[in-house]
Amino acid sequence: MALRIVELSGGVGGARFARGLDAVSDVELTVVVNVGDDLPTHGLYVTPDLDTMVYTLAGLEGPQGWGRAADSFVVNAELARFGVDNRFQLGDLDLALKIFRTARMGAGQRLSEVTDSVRTGFGIVATVLPASDDPVRTIVTTREGARLGFQAYFVERQHRDHVLRLDFDGADLARPAPGVIEAIDSADVVIIGPSNPPLSIWPILAVAEIEAAIRRHPRVMAVSPLIGGKTVRGPADVVMADLGLGTGTRAVIAAYRGLIDLLVVDSGDAEPSGEVDGVTVVSMSTSIPGREEAAELARRMIAL
Repeated sequence: MALRIVELSGGVGGARFARGLDAVSDVELTVVVNVGDDLPTHGLYVTPDLDTMVYTLAGLEGPQGWGRAADSFVVNAELARFGVDNRFQLGDLDLALKIFRTARMGAGQRLSEVTDSVRTGFGIVATVLPASDDPVRTIVTTREGARLGFQAYFVERQHRDHVLRLDFDGADLARPAPGVIEAIDSADVVIIGPSNPPLSIWPILAVAEIEAAIRRHPRVMAVSPLIGGKTVRGPADVVMADLGLGTGTRAVIAAYRGLIDLLVVDSGDAEPSGEVDGVTVVSMSTSIPGREEAAELARRMIAL
């Protein structure tokens, strides 16, 4: 009988880990993906983390982990002719997916329904679910008092600002997408991928029914996004420190306090295996640049 695994994921790290889980035989995988980064761009509905997940599971992700491999940017460059802000780059192949999603949602389909069509179109076996069909938008308040949408903070300002507070607009009204709670409740194990805890995972947990389902699950594990106390990419280490969570392994544990019973950290991190703040910490290599490394990490975690 297949082992039923639910992964909570956002960003490149979570998608790469999902690729590893998907490569393990006898695993029935459901990935619940952050939608806090979603934004309208050039009149299109853009959902970066869902698209990164789909492209990665299909083996079509770009060289930096996002976008499509071997994509061109003719349309994006041409937008500059009309004075359009094209810093948020969308490749020509990538645009096809955005156009499809926008048209389907304009015709009345829910985000989860369109995502399932996209998954099928790319030949993906694993189930891919948005955390919610309802809008949940990550808002960053900086130390200077600016209130920024996620992409303004992350793309336009290159996450240079120090973070004072995070809000998740719409989360109080949002419901889990169809199938999310059922997948969590029936899972043998829930794994929080090596994603940015505040920016990628907290927006998922901001949906109250999802957080409650995770809290009541008997086996929840997480993979630290840190290697040597720092993130491979992105500002997770800086954001956790800004928010008063501390640094290193203890910061990740604080970010998931009360939610996880086991945390896998990279063997190069300072904290040894054992118990830290009530959470079992296990050290192993968590560097997953390719499918085989991700699959090996997944196998070793499943063995726990």
